[in-house]
Amino acid sequence: MILRRSAPLCLVLGLATSLAGATGVFAADSATSSIASYTLIAPKSEVPSGLLARAVIASGAGCPALTGRTGRGQSFALRMQLRPKPALAGAAYSAVEVCERGIPTGTVSAMVGSRVIPASLPSRIERIALSGDSGCRISSWEVQDCSNTSAWPLARISRNMAKDNPDVIINLGDYFYREAVCPATDQGLCASNPPPPGNLPVTGSAMGWIADALIPMQPVFDAAPILMVRGNHESCARGGIGFFLFFSPQRSTALQCAPEMVDGAVVVPSNDISPTWNATWLVGDSDATAHTLDLEIIDSAYGQDGTVDAYAATQRSSYVAAASHVAKSRPDEAWLLTHRPIFGMISTQFTDGGPVWTSADQAAASQGLLGGFSLVLSSHIHVAQAVNIPGQPAQIVLGNGATELDPTTGYDTPTYGPLSNVDGSALSPLATPYPAPTSTWTDVRFGYVIATPGARSTSWMFEHRDQRGKPFASCAVAKRSANCKATT
Repeated sequence: MILRRSAPLCLVLGLATSLAGATGVFAADSATSSIASYTLIAPKSEVPSGLLARAVIASGAGCPALTGRTGRGQSFALRMQLRPKPALAGAAYSAVEVCERGIPTGTVSAMVGSRVIPASLPSRIERIALSGDSGCRISSWEVQDCSNTSAWPLARISRNMAKDNPDVIINLGDYFYREAVCPATDQGLCASNPPPPGNLPVTGSAMGWIADALIPMQPVFDAAPILMVRGNHESCARGGIGFFLFFSPQRSTALQCAPEMVDGAVVVPSNDISPTWNATWLVGDSDATAHTLDLEIIDSAYGQDGTVDAYAATQRSSYVAAASHVAKSRPDEAWLLTHRPIFGMISTQFTDGGPVWTSADQAAASQGLLGGFSLVLSSHIHVAQAVNIPGQPAQIVLGNGATELDPTTGYDTPTYGPLSNVDGSALSPLATPYPAPTSTWTDVRFGYVIATPGARSTSWMFEHRDQRGKPFASCAVAKRSANCKATT
């Protein structure tokens, strides 16, 4: 079915309901025509409060009002504004529009239409929920059971994460995985899957995004403001148009993946990078232990995993900007958020005897620029993982957010470091090998993390919880190191 701009509201919402399948979380607000509403963490350079309200609506329905009240008892009612949509996106995104408005500084309660959304962050953050790689994989080589909440547990994880009452949520990227027509042999797993658009050289569509993210993630949207990192599945040739329409927190990036007509053909940008941005919070379990935490958010949608090529030099400017901001602002603590891990290991089952270290371009691009960070947070690899490299910040990988998991074996601690071959020789003349890790830890099961700060700056406890919200491991993070152990 191709939904055109004049598609009636009931058709769009009805189709969205059917796409929800077994998630059991769809509750479109018919009074406001809202398919999904949420609050994004945004750069304060663009939104003074650092919080941006978004609503996804059926085309032609008209943007709802953003209403609320400030801490001084003043009420407000603001008309939300349409977020620009690429002109050539055509039928793939014609059924929906996105409305946005910065939430005023000092707001204590807010609603989009008749739906309550998170209106503020606490003055001191004590609980951070984290996850990554969440979509249901449908490709020519692998099909996940999108109708089974155990096989694709994003809705279940979202509900349990919301029950944990986080102050803020961080998603480390890769939301869109419905990249192929459901194979005839797998109709029982993905028959309701929206196929890729036929009018664009991309795999993403509005209906695919509704099914893969907007419906099953609504519990976390209701729970707390969310910080969204761009993943490689959100490259322009994949789900990029949707990411910049729905989830990019930067108002200036709305048209970053806009298709263009070149020599009679529709094309999308390649190797585009969003500007590095940051968020700074006061964190701590008491006023006595409160300290500033700076988060530097890198766009690592592109780059080679197994080799270093010329792209590393292009990507380096992102890490220079992050390191420069940390050096200038001098926070008590700084984390680097980049979808592709700098020090991440894949299973030996994937390597055919080659090195296990992945994201080689990112490791090379960031080399020498990590001194101001105590922790690197990423996803990309579909496991939970921690890696300690001498002299470098600890790397934690959280790619177990619902996408089909990687193999359960093949994660022994390597005797060679990132940017090295198995024999220790340099992977590329463009980059210097890192030393071998002092320790690694990997667990392969669906889940998420609740992170709580300790008594000292840079001291944290990362509690890993499974899809049912039950703890299965913990990582004590301190002094740029992560010590992880199973609890079940």
